[in-house]
Amino acid sequence: MAILKAVLIGEVKEYGDKNATEPLKKAWRTAMFKVALNGEVFADELGFRGDSVADTKHHGGKEKAIFANSYENYPAWEQFLGLKNLPFGAMGENLTISGLDESSVCIGDIHEIGSLVLQVSQPRKPCFNLSKRWGNAKMATEIFSTGKSGWYYRVLQNGSCKAGDEVRVAKKDSVNLSVLELNRLFYAPNENLKTLEKLKMAQNLAGNWLNDIQKRIENSYDNSYMTNM
Repeated sequence: MAILKAVLIGEVKEYGDKNATEPLKKAWRTAMFKVALNGEVFADELGFRGDSVADTKHHGGKEKAIFANSYENYPAWEQFLGLKNLPFGAMGENLTISGLDESSVCIGDIHEIGSLVLQVSQPRKPCFNLSKRWGNAKMATEIFSTGKSGWYYRVLQNGSCKAGDEVRVAKKDSVNLSVLELNRLFYAPNENLKTLEKLKMAQNLAGNWLNDIQKRIENSYDNSYMTNM
């Protein structure tokens, strides 16, 4: 059984040094540092009440309303970062979920948590802000290579949820394109071309993933957002 370990929100704050020249130390704005809440937290089509987004070009909106991450990924990140006991929300997620991960969650799956009804819309593409948060320039590319990206939800039914709620898989998408399969296709398209047919059938996938993967195949995709700011 999948369980919601934490519900988290964050507000936009300033970090870093505006005079710094090193990429990891430059000034930046983010709501990635989220706080776990007790009790019911309400969400509508734009996400949880009280949660903010700094970079509205790449995050937020109806197709990226709520970001979830698998608690089962935490040991891998602790080992990579050389840290212990990472807090909930370490990847900037709104929902930390145990019992589901990128290999079991598929694009278009419908999950019920509390009174919320959510649909998996797409993976999160890693950006350099995660590297800044943890002071590790390779963090974003590690997410890219491992596929441990987490996933976004669109909200099908407004409602609320709380830590400890069951995450019920109400419906599996018929295409059965897992978040991990899509991440692997995006990372190494020429090695995962068989997944392209699934991608073309995935009607519930948000974003321009097919176009981006075609650019990856042609070596014309700009992935600078993963390595610098």
